Amino acid sequence: MDEVREARRLVETHGRLGAIARYDDRRLVEIVAAYGSDEDIGIPNFLYSGWCMTALPHSRIRDEEAWRLENGNIVLLVEPGRRAQPGQPDEFVGVPYGPTARLIMIYLQSEALRTNSRSIELGRSMNEWFSRMDKKAGGNSYRLVRQQAERIATCRFSFHSERDGVRAIRNQSIVDEGLLFLDGKARDERQASLFREGVVLSESFFKALREHAVPLEERAIRHISNSSMAIDTYCWLAYRLHALKKPTPITWNSLHGQFGRGYGQLAAFKRQFLGKILPAALAVYPDAADHGVEVTDKGLILRPARPPIMPRSVA
Repeated sequence: MDEVREARRLVETHGRLGAIARYDDRRLVEIVAAYGSDEDIGIPNFLYSGWCMTALPHSRIRDEEAWRLENGNIVLLVEPGRRAQPGQPDEFVGVPYGPTARLIMIYLQSEALRTNSRSIELGRSMNEWFSRMDKKAGGNSYRLVRQQAERIATCRFSFHSERDGVRAIRNQSIVDEGLLFLDGKARDERQASLFREGVVLSESFFKALREHAVPLEERAIRHISNSSMAIDTYCWLAYRLHALKKPTPITWNSLHGQFGRGYGQLAAFKRQFLGKILPAALAVYPDAADHGVEVTDKGLILRPARPPIMPRSVA
């Protein structure tokens, strides 16, 4: 993409401040400069391929509302779980949303593959990972992480598809069980020494993850961690580009349906996607910017490109 290549050229020639003075989009220059100067590549992260083709809400929806997303002949339905408390009426927890939910999803799946275990700690290990994402786990950030973790642990996912007159339905729970402290209790040192917050991934999801995991670069996620749409776009490109055998067109309507459900008008989504989202994703995926994505009047043309992390690095 021309904008990303030009921003990279200016940073390499004039440095970060010089590039900012010479280029209109400061935000893009900042991402390009930060990514290019970051020598901490980190360990490989992973995401189930199905989640690279679908997405959670970008902003909060009503707690009792289900989330529905169509991508081609596949429909993702995410239904909110309920919180059942003794002596009180049940209440909806809500569907996970925003960049924090995506970071938790990436953490859970990366940690499961790293440890080869369905049991994932949500305490110190996740705090350390969020610190690597430049997210401080304190105050409002701490509460937001725990709220999104509860939403992920309680909601129900189902994938619906139709092809050749056959309808397929796959219900998939990500979490089988979990231990989540009530607000404030996780900070009680005596109690924290006896129990650790954590979840156990469902056996079916863990099996699917092991068979269809998409490698992601930790450094790339770190520098787009504030944008849920940029994370979604980066993960989608990481999954699609390296598997292509030939140039593949993607229409604006298809992109709007996958990434821009929050934008009522296609024109508004297109402006946001081309102006901020796609450049941010390509800024942390240089090979895609150089070879893998072409913008046209009808949409995008995806071309074969190397994955963000080569197989030897993943191994």
